[in-house]
This record gives sequence, C-alpha cells and structure tokens, in this order.
Amino acid sequence: MKKLIFLLSLFIAFQATAQEGIQFDHSSWKEAKAKAIEAKKLIFIDFYTQWCGPCLNMAQGVFTLGSVGNFYNDHFVNLKIDAENGEGVMLAKQYGIQSYPTFVFIDPQTEEAVHTSGSNQDKETFLFTGASALEPTKRSGYLAEQKKRGNETPVFLLDYAHYVASRYNRSETLACLEKLITMPGYSLENPQVWTLFEKYISGRENSLFKILLSDTQKYAATHTQKAVEAKLFKEYNYCPDAAEIAAAPEFNGKDFLIAKNEADRLINEAKYEQAAVILDRWMQNPGDFKEDLCNYFRFMTRAATREAFPRFWQDKCLEYSKYMAYNTFERDDAVSHFDYANQLEHYLRTLPEIQPYLPKCLTTEPAGGAKEYSLRPAVLKQKPRKK
Repeated sequence: MKKLIFLLSLFIAFQATAQEGIQFDHSSWKEAKAKAIEAKKLIFIDFYTQWCGPCLNMAQGVFTLGSVGNFYNDHFVNLKIDAENGEGVMLAKQYGIQSYPTFVFIDPQTEEAVHTSGSNQDKETFLFTGASALEPTKRSGYLAEQKKRGNETPVFLLDYAHYVASRYNRSETLACLEKLITMPGYSLENPQVWTLFEKYISGRENSLFKILLSDTQKYAATHTQKAVEAKLFKEYNYCPDAAEIAAAPEFNGKDFLIAKNEADRLINEAKYEQAAVILDRWMQNPGDFKEDLCNYFRFMTRAATREAFPRFWQDKCLEYSKYMAYNTFERDDAVSHFDYANQLEHYLRTLPEIQPYLPKCLTTEPAGGAKEYSLRPAVLKQKPRKK
C-alpha cells in the first residue's frame, strides 16, 4: 500500500497541468514553522547561494514548472534560503549545509531534517526527491541507518540505489547494482536495475557494462534493440580507441563514431584536408545522427577561437559552426548560437584583408554595457574567494 501511495504521488505530479511553479514562503523561520505545523506539512528548504550556477538552473528551469509547483505546493511549506545571508547563515550551520544546492525536508515540530538531497536535478529526479520525503522508508535518514546496519535485502538495495542515484553518486549506485544483480529477479534484465544502469552508470570498464556486452541480444529482447543500441552509442561516444570501437558489437551509430574518431586523429595530426573529407561527407548525409554531429561540431570548433590554425581549417571550422547553429536540435538552445556568433566575431577580427571594411563596433571594446560576450547570467554573482 505504501508503495502504491508513493507511485500515485509521483503520477499525480507528472499529470499536473497547472502553469505555476513552486510558491516560496518569504516569512521568517519562526513564522514558517508555525504555518507548517498548522497545515500539517513538512518544510522544504532550498539552500542556495547567489554565486551558485546549479542553484540558478534549478530556480529558473525546474522550480518554475507547473507539475513541480503542484506537487511541492500541495505537500510542503516551501522556503528559499540564501545560506550566506540573514537567517540563512544560522540555518545552514544548523543543518550542516556544505554544498549547493542542498534540499532539506524538515519536521516543523522537532526541527529535525527527515530527508536531504541536492545537486542540479532534472524534473523527474526532483519530483522523486519530494515524493521520497513523504515516505518514511525512502527518506535519507532511514536509508542511511539501514545502510549502517548492513541491510542488504533487495528491496532496500533498490531504494538506496534510487536515492544515491538521485544525488548523482555513481559509485554508490554501481555498488548497489553489483550486489543486486547477484540476487534472483534482479539481473540486468530487471527493468528497475536497467533504468538505473542506463541513466546513471557510465564507462566501459564497470561490471554491468561488461555483462551487457557479453550478450547484447539477450538484453535487447528484454529492453528493446533501440534501448541497448542507445546505451552502446552513449558509452562508445567518447572512446578514443578506434580499435576498441571496431571490436564492439554492431549497433546503430557505430560507423558514425568510427568516422568521428578518425577525424579527431587527423585533426590532431594537422591533416585538416583529410579530416574535412570525412566531416563533409557526414554533414551532407548525417542520417539519424544530425544532433550528434552538431554536438561534435560544437566542441570541436571551439578550438578555432583559441589556436592559430591554417586558413583552410579556420574556414572549415566556421562552416561547421554555422552548420551546428543552423541545425541544432533544440532551437532555443542559446549555447549553439552563442558559440557560432562568438566564432564568427573572432573570424572577422582575425581576417587581415577585411579589417579596413569592418564596422568600428566589431574591432573595438563596447563603449557601454558589458565588456565581454558571455552566457553567464547577470544575476549570478562571482564565487567569493576563500580567505
């Protein structure tokens, strides 16, 4: 029954359609406790700082979502606490806050922290965090105590794995899964084990990935061929060893990764014309990998603004950067367009033959406003230096 209630809470949150995000209470700590006691709710505190990028990401990209607001507004009295100002200094010390953002769920009667989490979480993970605070056997304090007592039942290991995964503790998640897969019913074929493995466990040397490689068709039959191939592509995407990729089982995208690896090798050897032949071919016909090609171009072409390349390669990098900006999968992804504009400005400033024809605004520092072209949000302060 408890599991059913837990899942129902998440389902309601995901199905919510309201457009308003979390409503944060701006009263004092004493007043917030009184409100929570009267409402018979836990207090949720988002501990943040004004220089914390992930904190700002949560505030702008997750807290504002309707489904998140519905769930947190229904179940908690919500507070945003600046850990370096006002009452926040005392509260951060009281609850042992050492990193940001940290999410703490507090019993207002006892002021005890019943559940903690943190990091830059996506919507699903943050809703999981809130739902866990409502279920005593899924709270961080309970899980830590059971861990200390040596509880290694499958149910506990799965709950603990989900919790540490939500905090992006990959080593602890892997340790739990390695124990689970030795137990009946919890092999890599288990949907919950697979989900944790697929999302949170990366690298090609861990035992779970080696199990997958040992019989990819077996797991494709359970989790679909598409899911298995996506995992293989993800793990081999940044493999620098061409021989290792070539020896991997066949999967959709293997040819693309082999070509990308070969292009990287040629670029490192300053064989730019040969690298361009490979990249131009993929640019003309990327197939299912246009998004991946754009991501590759995004990172590969950034070097053009930092290093002195031959004119041929400068031209090609600008062409690839333009392709990336024009074809980026997420049309509102500012990073792609920033990278293209930044490289375009750099290219124009370093092209000798057109310098006399450039407008003054492109060759001089801005007369007013910001002096640097940057994606850093204006509201995000610099992290203070340790004294």
